[in-house]
Amino acid sequence: MKLANVVAGAFVVALAFALVGCTTATPDPPGITASQRKAATAADLSLRWAEVQGGDRSFLRPQVKIVRYVNYLDAGTTLVACMNKAGYRDVTWTLSTGIIDKSVKPVNRFPVEVAIYVCEAEYPSDPLELGYLSDAQEQYLYSYWADETVPCMRSHGAVVANLPPVGEFGEGYEDVGALNPFTHATYRTGSSESFLLAACPPYPGQLYAEHK
Repeated sequence: MKLANVVAGAFVVALAFALVGCTTATPDPPGITASQRKAATAADLSLRWAEVQGGDRSFLRPQVKIVRYVNYLDAGTTLVACMNKAGYRDVTWTLSTGIIDKSVKPVNRFPVEVAIYVCEAEYPSDPLELGYLSDAQEQYLYSYWADETVPCMRSHGAVVANLPPVGEFGEGYEDVGALNPFTHATYRTGSSESFLLAACPPYPGQLYAEHK
């Protein structure tokens, strides 16, 4: 009887694993709505313009039509190309600093800051990239960063702090982008941010579903 019970138990376990293998894949977490995406972009650009306008309060905010959204994969090349087209050739871009023009003296910063704003408004970062997520996406992203991105970065020698407790991560449609492990990481000599961005993507593809 005992042997029969063991055999029966083994069969049940095997069946359970078979059933798990036959289940459908977990659907992608639902994201913010199209209207939330639009509102988030408008709010971010308003804050960005407030920083620029400090140079000349009488200067009216340029009316700019969005060409398309960008993410961390193409923001640098897209924004640098936009600035080059506007006549600014000595520009660089990084994830942590954004666009920098090294050829313009501080006293003449206002025109270039307006040009940067125009490019950022034409090619704004996707609100998902900035951290505007639904509750389901926040839970998904937290697990992804904790289980995939942070361990990957550390395996390549980067120093990355642990994520905050999950209860402090966000409470729906909030900007959690500041918690992106890349925003506070330090790298060992010979390792670059661009290499790690490719080796340890900070955002899973499931968070980049198009919103029509």
